[in-house]
Amino acid sequence: MDKPFPFVQRSTYVLLFIIAFFFILIIARDFLVPLAFGFLISSLLFPVCRFLCHKGLPKGVAIFISVIIMIVVFGGITLLFVSQIAELAADFPDLRSKAMENITDVYQYIEDQFGLAVDWQKHWVKGRVDNLFTTGSEFFNRLLNGAAGTIFKVLMMPVYVFYILYYHDRFRQFILRSTPERHKETANKILKEISWVSQRFFGGAFIVVMILVVTNSLGLYLIGLKYPIFFGVISAVFNLIPYFGTWIGAFFPFLFALLTGDSVNLALSVLVFFAFIQFTENNILTPHITGGYVRLNPFFTIIGLVAGGMVWGVAGMLLVIPFMASLKIILENIESTKNLAFLIGRSDDETIGKIRKKIRAFFQSKRKPTP
Repeated sequence: MDKPFPFVQRSTYVLLFIIAFFFILIIARDFLVPLAFGFLISSLLFPVCRFLCHKGLPKGVAIFISVIIMIVVFGGITLLFVSQIAELAADFPDLRSKAMENITDVYQYIEDQFGLAVDWQKHWVKGRVDNLFTTGSEFFNRLLNGAAGTIFKVLMMPVYVFYILYYHDRFRQFILRSTPERHKETANKILKEISWVSQRFFGGAFIVVMILVVTNSLGLYLIGLKYPIFFGVISAVFNLIPYFGTWIGAFFPFLFALLTGDSVNLALSVLVFFAFIQFTENNILTPHITGGYVRLNPFFTIIGLVAGGMVWGVAGMLLVIPFMASLKIILENIESTKNLAFLIGRSDDETIGKIRKKIRAFFQSKRKPTP
């Protein structure tokens, strides 16, 4: 009988695997990020394809129509977003002048009211603001001029989505064929749960984001903030990041209003508006639309967000939560890793029990009676 590896040796192998895993994620980022988004979008479109197939359309046609719908929706939002970026980049010199004027007024008010001379602070803050707008202008110009370099990645996304949907059953069969016979039932259960949870979570998250795109853009427009669609889309997309997303997204319009607004009331209005959005999203939209399908420990959620940001930037922060949720489902269904699933999950047995009952009821309703 072979002797087990010593603890130090096993730990070394695990550490080397983790290092190699993250190294591959980093160097293959340009390939893996669009592919990962392709899998997420395909999960979102899968119910649409299934609905069209049930209406009698061939599988390829149903997938093609679903991808076209995706292109139209995301393309329309992107065109509005890019048009506002172009307008914002063109207005940067005027916005910088307005920001400098506002800062001068603030310091003049402090000197008049309190008799405090803060010249060194004035020069330091002005320098930082000037650098902010200069860097921002260069960033937006690079973003617009470098759009051609990202066209290939954008064009590849629908291709990924189409073939992921088209070969969905083949991928599933490949995993089941590669699984030893004694583990096939567990593997099949894991695939069903991941598919069921991901479709409902991504579908709910997409609906929430679309609602917030409209709500945020309209609210910022009524408040009087310039470029409401630009800031509305940014703040809505950041909402996909748990706990901090709303406030990360709110930081950009708040800072913009603070620096370029005619009064501080505009910035305060933005702050109050996003406080209302945070309350509405946390207590109404997410619980009733997304539901409690992803039950992750807040501590490990934050660790995952930090790790995702370090590896893939903002894209990693958006992608890490659904993949952590899939990992949790896998760990829950393997006897030797159930403790790890318990560690990274929430101890909400009642909610988990309800979700599992929904999953069982869903698949029982889809099971056809044998003749």
